[in-house]
Amino acid sequence: MTLPRLFLAAPAIPLELASTCLKAACAAGDVASLLVPPGLARDLTPVAQALGVAVLLDGEAREAMYAGCDGVQIDARAEGVDIAGIRSSMAKDRIVGAFAGHSRHFAMEAAEAGADYVALDQKGPTIGGEPIVKWCAEFLSIPCVAFMPCTGQDLDTLLPQKPDFIRPADAMWDSESEARRAVSELMQHLKGR
Repeated sequence: MTLPRLFLAAPAIPLELASTCLKAACAAGDVASLLVPPGLARDLTPVAQALGVAVLLDGEAREAMYAGCDGVQIDARAEGVDIAGIRSSMAKDRIVGAFAGHSRHFAMEAAEAGADYVALDQKGPTIGGEPIVKWCAEFLSIPCVAFMPCTGQDLDTLLPQKPDFIRPADAMWDSESEARRAVSELMQHLKGR
């Protein structure tokens, strides 16, 4: 089984704290990508990219390009969102991700419109008892992010569903030591598989 990589989502916190926590997380685990709020994008993007982390802006494609991000994550559930239009407006080497919540409908639409990955609420209600991450891994051809924060204990339920990416607990943004602890905990559980 291929183990999932880490998908971080930074809150709107001071740049110095975000940078310190990001560096600690990267030292402790296999961080693939970082979702940043607009206020941190321009300054945190070069720090993350220097660590080999792909940076995605939580918001507008134009802002993502302006900030030098590797891509954008948009809410596929938002009224009037045009994923295909956003995909065509961005360079092919840029990433377009879509948050679909716990909706199979929005996940399928995002995939069909050219999204590079779909982020899902793995803690939301199931349809017919089938977890949405498991459904996505089996049904869609694009990567799946288990977007709600998880701990090592959550992995017993989550890993059999085969997510491509998982998100550490948000407490990782409290301090450098907490970032190291939260990511190390996940990595220990992953390596124990």
